[in-house]
Parts: sequence; C-alpha cells; structure tokens
Amino acid sequence: MQQPELGRRLTALRKERNLTQEELVEKSNVSVRTIQRIEAGEVLPRISTVKILLKTLGESPETFLTKPTNMETKTEQLEHSGRSVLLTAVIAGAIYLAAEICLTAMDIAWLTKDRAWEQWINLVYIGLSIVMMASYILFARGFILLSKLFENKLLTLGAYLMMAAVVSVGILDSVTLFSDNTEQLWLPYSIAAIVSGTLTLVFGIALLRLQDGMGELARAAGILEILIGCMLLTVILFFIAYVIMIPAIIVEILVLYRGYEYLSKSPSQVALSV
Repeated sequence: MQQPELGRRLTALRKERNLTQEELVEKSNVSVRTIQRIEAGEVLPRISTVKILLKTLGESPETFLTKPTNMETKTEQLEHSGRSVLLTAVIAGAIYLAAEICLTAMDIAWLTKDRAWEQWINLVYIGLSIVMMASYILFARGFILLSKLFENKLLTLGAYLMMAAVVSVGILDSVTLFSDNTEQLWLPYSIAAIVSGTLTLVFGIALLRLQDGMGELARAAGILEILIGCMLLTVILFFIAYVIMIPAIIVEILVLYRGYEYLSKSPSQVALSV
C-alpha cells in the first residue's frame, strides 16, 4: 500500500474503533509523533510498525488491504468536499488580506485628515467591510476543515471565535464612520482590542498544535498570531498587530494550500510497500 492512502486508511480504522491518537499510543506503545506523521502521510513506516498498529486495532494485514472500513467512505467524502472548501478558503484569504489593507489605509486617512468623508466614500468603506467579513468567514472555514482532518478541536473553537471577532470589529468600524464625537471611541476600541487579542491568542495556540499535521508553516502561523494577540492586548501597540497581520495571513494561506495539496495527492505519488 502507498502513502497517503495508508495514513488515510489507518485514520479511518482508528476512528471506526472510536480511539483517539493518544489512546492508540497507550495501547500500541508507538510514539504519538510517529502515529501523527503516518496518518498525515508524511513518512514511510516500517512494516513492523504497521503490523503493531493493525494488531492493536484488531485488524489483520490481509483484511486491512482488501476490506474498506466503515469510516473510509466518510473520510473520502470529507476529502472530496474538503478540496473545494480549502481552495475557496485560499482565494478568500487573499481577498480578505487585500480588503483589510485597503480598510487600514482608509482608517489612517480618516484619523489623520478631517474625519469627514463624502457619503460615497462611507459607502465604499462599508462595502469593503462587508467583503472583508464575508471573505474571512470563508477563509476560517478552511481551518475548521483542517481541524476535523487532524483532530484539533481547539482550532475549530479558535476559528469560530475569530469569525465573531472579525465580524464584530467590522461592524464597529462601519458604525463609527457616522460618529461625531471621535474622542469617545477609545473605550469601545480598547475593549475590542483586548477581546480580539484574547481570541487571537487562542487561535494562535491552536495553529501551533496543527504543526504535527501541517508542519513548520502552521508553527510559523501560530507564532505570528500569538504576537498579534499580544500586541492587541496592550491596546497602545495595536498598530503593530496590523503590520504583523500581513505576513500572518500570507502564511495561513500557505497552510491552507498545503492542506489542499494533501487532499489532492494521488495515492501513487508516495510509494510504500507493506
């Protein structure tokens, strides 16, 4: 059998037995890192390692090679739909980044000039905000899918929290366009920065935990998100967060694309004989 097919079938068999990776580690005495990399299709395990895992899961090698597991069809369906979700998320991430850069530039102009725009500029800003919020939701859906593939529940939570944070800040930005007393805006924006910073830290930690499946790119994305969260929590250094956001989103787009490539792999791309 070949990779990534072996990893996918082992994952499906483990889930059919209602075992987590940690429980399989305890029963088989195979390291969690090894199991994670095998299931992710990253390594070519020894035949003896595969036999140990199959014995622990109560499956003979002969049966494993010929009989599809009950979970395998569900996994294949997830992978088929997952490719379109991840590709959409990659494109949405690029749109989100472009919209966020434009909105940040408009925010700077609003703060440094007369703060009284023409009505059509307000409409452009609101339109960009809607695009930004919608594209981020599609972008975050990609991480929700990766969380299912790599059993990272914290990432699911983090992605939903970030959706809520981005939408809330987008609404706040749009509403404040019509505020005459800009001096009172520091309070809602300070609260927004603290809340967003906290949620961003959760998302960053979840991305760090994704590195076992997605490698160093996920680790880099997690570190950048944690830095963003720390800057937002200080409130006064929020502007640094927007600078770090650009490379962070770029790296996250690359993480999603790597996930898309993983699901798009042909079983014949990586050879493994068992």
